[in-house]
Amino acid sequence: MQSRGHGEAPIRPLLERYVMELKAAGAIRSPSVEAAFLAVKRHRLVETFYRWTAQWQDASPIPYDPEHPDPEQLELIYSNTALGTRFVDGMPASSTSQPALVAEMLELLELEGGMKVLEIGAGTGYNAALMAEIVGDQRLVVTVDILEDVVTQTRRLLAGTGYPEIRVLLRDGFEGVPEESLFDRIVATVGCSDLSPRWGEQLADAGCMLVPLEHAGGHPLVRLGKDEGRLQGRIVGWSGFMAVRGPLHVDGMWAEGTVRPGSDEEVHEREPWAGFGEGEEFPALGCSADEIDFVFFTGLEDRRACWGPHGVGLSDALKGWAQASPVGIRWWGDDSLAAELDRLHEGWLVRGRPRIRDYRVRFVPIDDDETAAAGCWTIDRKFFREVVWL
Repeated sequence: MQSRGHGEAPIRPLLERYVMELKAAGAIRSPSVEAAFLAVKRHRLVETFYRWTAQWQDASPIPYDPEHPDPEQLELIYSNTALGTRFVDGMPASSTSQPALVAEMLELLELEGGMKVLEIGAGTGYNAALMAEIVGDQRLVVTVDILEDVVTQTRRLLAGTGYPEIRVLLRDGFEGVPEESLFDRIVATVGCSDLSPRWGEQLADAGCMLVPLEHAGGHPLVRLGKDEGRLQGRIVGWSGFMAVRGPLHVDGMWAEGTVRPGSDEEVHEREPWAGFGEGEEFPALGCSADEIDFVFFTGLEDRRACWGPHGVGLSDALKGWAQASPVGIRWWGDDSLAAELDRLHEGWLVRGRPRIRDYRVRFVPIDDDETAAAGCWTIDRKFFREVVWL
């Protein structure tokens, strides 16, 4: 499947370099995902946009016309950069995600020709077009979004780029698309506080779903299939998405930030934990693998777990906070928070410094009286109880 060409000659070198960089970063690993990235023109599936990174966001719009692309804008579009496309009430509401994350999620989905796919969160249509290339038939891809202007624009951009048969539906992703089920794959491209019970009903028995699930200030990627009527699987990565709207959004599951101390208030500081953060780095996320692994573990043990400006740790609102990073431990307010963070770090070490991909998960309906086995953690969400174990 090939999209229509627009200015193919000047775009092709940018596109090939972009794909080579994603391969070098380990995000693109399979021939099918590589071929899809080479086929779909990202610059045709975005109009006015906003730029942000893991460290900052800028709500100033960058005017862009895909019919007359500016060379500097093309350099940005064909880089490993997330581009915001909508702000609602001053907050980001829609985007085209960081390409490395898009590629990683496509690899984790393990799509094959002829598979039927449901996407929750249409964005610009870029991910839907990539999936259509891999499954080989646009009609097998259905994407939904809750924002009417997003759906209108995405339909138009997809049609103009050569993907008129991808179905872009206006509805709350919570409901899924029952009239089109069953689906071989369901993927959410928005940060969810819980799973929708509808998704399990619409997933084929041999299928799987991939969901960025809220946890301590981030969105671990959860890959699930059906196992004796339960949704079960494992944590397969880490991501950061804007929060879902509607029934799947839950406030206050973990701490939502840290208080900025007054100019006359002391912030304590000491040396970092030995060896913390000395391994793999994630420049796009602005952190080390240790920080991701530790904040996930901390979020299982304590709902005060969060990310802060000085690393990962605990936040107890006005009482204070404690945060750890490879450069040091900082805390403000209640000194016991720093001691508690040390205790959690010791517990993480005793368990062998578990990585995010070492955890298994099962989802049980919230009103089910099933008792979790010894050694498991449980997280009560809105519709499901998440059971986690190593």
